[in-house]
Amino acid sequence: MPPKLGVLDFNPIQYHAPLYQRLAGRNNVELDVLYLTDRGYRPSVDPGFGATLSWDIDLLSGYSHSFLTAAENPPARVASRIRTLRRWIRSQDAVVIHGYTNPWMLIAMMACRVYKIPYLLRGDSRPDGQATGIRRSLRNGVVRIVVSNSAGCLAIGQLNADFYRQYGARRITFAPYSVDDKRFARPPDCRRSELLARWGLDDGKPVIMFCGKFYPGKRPLDLAAAIQLLTCEVTVLFVGDGVLADQIRASLRPGHGVVTGFVNQAEIPSYYHAADILVLPSEAEKWGLVVNEAMAAGVLPVVSDRVGAAPDLVSGVGEIYHFGDVTGLATALGRALARLNDPQTRDRVRRHVARYSLDHTAAGFEQAAVLRICPNDQV
Repeated sequence: MPPKLGVLDFNPIQYHAPLYQRLAGRNNVELDVLYLTDRGYRPSVDPGFGATLSWDIDLLSGYSHSFLTAAENPPARVASRIRTLRRWIRSQDAVVIHGYTNPWMLIAMMACRVYKIPYLLRGDSRPDGQATGIRRSLRNGVVRIVVSNSAGCLAIGQLNADFYRQYGARRITFAPYSVDDKRFARPPDCRRSELLARWGLDDGKPVIMFCGKFYPGKRPLDLAAAIQLLTCEVTVLFVGDGVLADQIRASLRPGHGVVTGFVNQAEIPSYYHAADILVLPSEAEKWGLVVNEAMAAGVLPVVSDRVGAAPDLVSGVGEIYHFGDVTGLATALGRALARLNDPQTRDRVRRHVARYSLDHTAAGFEQAAVLRICPNDQV
C-alpha cells in the first residue's frame, strides 16, 4: 500500500494545486490535502493588485481535499477545529506542514509529536532572516525546535536547504519550487504578433517583461529607469497592476511599452511566449515563481541578487545584478539582449529549468514520505 501522505496547506492557490493534482495522478502516495481556509478558491480582494480576484484555473479537482474552515459553513469553535485537525493527522502516515509562523501549523506539529506521526517541513525560509534583536533570538529558538524535531525537510532550492542545515535538519530532500511547467511550455493559441498588436506594439523589437504586483518592494520603476539607459530599441510589457501603475505608464513612450493590468492564469502563458526577457528586480523575494513560469516558456531571466531563485534558476543561464543598481540592471539587460542573437537561447533556458518541474517536486514529496522512518539519512 502506498503511504498516506497528508498535506496541511493554507488555502488553494495556483502554484500548489497543480502539484497536488500531479501527486495524486502518479499514485505513489495516497494524498490528502487539508486547507485551513477556502479563501484562495473564492473571489477575494487582493490589496497588491487593488482588485477582487478569482483564479480562472481548476484548483480543487483531481485530488482528495477538505477545509478546516469554509466560508459557506458557520465558523466552528477553535476547540472543534483542533479536534478535526487531530483526527485528520491521526489518519495519515506522514504529514507535510508549511512553515512555522502560523499558529495552526504549530498546533499540527505538536499533534504530530503527540501521536507519533512524522511531519515533513516545507517552507521558503533562507539563512539570512530579517529579524533582529530579541525577535531574532525567539525566531531562532522556535525554528531550531521545529526543524530538529521534523522527520525531514523538503528543500525548495539551495538557499532553503542551507537554512535547514543551519538549524539541524535530520534529513533534507530536494522538492523544488515548481509551477505547472507543461502548461507554461505549451505553445499558446495567441501568437506573439497577435498579442503585441492587441496593445499596438511592434513585433520587430526584443520584448522585455515584468510580471507581478506594482508596489515598491517589487521595484518595477527600476526596470522603467533601466530601459531609458539602453542603447537599442526594445518593447516593454508591464503585466500586472498596483499602486505604481500610473507612474510606470508615465515612464513609457507611446508604442514602446504598455501596462496591461491584471492578467489571469489562463491567459498569462501567451505573455511569456511573447517575451524574450523577464526582469524581476525585487528587493526581497523568497523565491520568485514567475521566473519558473517564464523559463518554462524559454524566456531569459534577469533578476536582482535578492531573488531566492537566483542561485538555482538564473545562475549560469541568465543575469543577476546587485539590487537597486539601475545602471547595473541596464548593463545586465544589455548582456541578455546580446544572448538573444543565439537561436539556441530559448532551448538552453528550458533545459536549465527542467530540473525544477512538477514531476521532480512530486518525486521529492514521495521520497520523503517513503523514507520518513529513516531520520538519520540525508538525501
